[in-house]
Amino acid sequence: MKKILILLGITAIAFTSCETDIVNSENEIQNTEDASLKFGYYTGNEYFMVANRGASTVSVFNARTTDFVQDIALPDEGAQPTYLAHSRINNNVYVGDFANKKVVYYDGASFEQKGEIEIEEGAFHMWINDFAGQLWINNIVSKTTSVIDLRSNTVIKNIPLPTPEQIPGLTENAVQHDVTLSPSGYAAYVTVLDGPDTSYVVMYNTRTLEYIKHETVGGDAHLLPVGTKLYVPSQNSSLLTVFSRFNLNKLDEIPFESTHGVANSRRFVFTTGIADNKIGVIDRFRNKVVSEIDTDFNTPHNLAVNRRGTILFLAHSGGTATKVVFYKVKRNGKLEKISDFDSGLNPFGVLRY
Repeated sequence: MKKILILLGITAIAFTSCETDIVNSENEIQNTEDASLKFGYYTGNEYFMVANRGASTVSVFNARTTDFVQDIALPDEGAQPTYLAHSRINNNVYVGDFANKKVVYYDGASFEQKGEIEIEEGAFHMWINDFAGQLWINNIVSKTTSVIDLRSNTVIKNIPLPTPEQIPGLTENAVQHDVTLSPSGYAAYVTVLDGPDTSYVVMYNTRTLEYIKHETVGGDAHLLPVGTKLYVPSQNSSLLTVFSRFNLNKLDEIPFESTHGVANSRRFVFTTGIADNKIGVIDRFRNKVVSEIDTDFNTPHNLAVNRRGTILFLAHSGGTATKVVFYKVKRNGKLEKISDFDSGLNPFGVLRY
């Protein structure tokens, strides 16, 4: 009888542990503001930001009302702000400057500049995770990924491209492109583009910064972790591939023409058809496109969603582009345009915090 009771106790502990892991993994990714509560940072303010690559500015909007708040001018003449990220642990907004080999960071409440971090050349996609205490940013000219410690705001390491042993057949054209981190902070994922038809999704350990594994998808691939899944839109294959974020096992494929930018709310995943001037809305529990809408302007690029999932923010990019657009997200996933705004030349990366 004693042995039976011990066995039942061990089984119960194991079951509870597994159940807790599943619940935690779902909760931690489903809504990123949960992290803000864990780190003690939460205010009534909520912002959309867009990096105006051709204007050397970042435009700030109220993410609840869509009202324009202010422009932030980068410190260097000829600066090219590309992508943005926000850390809740120190309430900093980080802006990658493609032209000046640096990340400039600002106070997330006052928007005053607080400092700069020297990186390698070609600052592009970036992602922050406060659990890991890291900012990852791809330098697409130097072909490296800078890993930055959020506590000291210094570079821990510049990670080169994977080796031929890790990815056989990698060519001289290969370059890092998009990057994201798992919500738990354990893993980072980098897309390596290698020609028009091939991208690799490369998984790294954020503690050791070592390569774990990779999977192959179509050309010009991007990334978004949602729940226990990793969504990977490939523009050139017009397929959004869904992986398990734990082991990169393929779970599903969702067709959508020229799928590129990607964002999510609790229920929906949103993607831009960048070459087709469309936005698609995907029910993330069924991995099915439930609605789509034509955009009023060309080259719908990057998008973000407010905390409640009721407003979608879209940047239209290009050398002469200036437009950002706000959409209402209805309960059934339908989009309805609210307004548009001239934010600055070549609106590029976007952010919501």
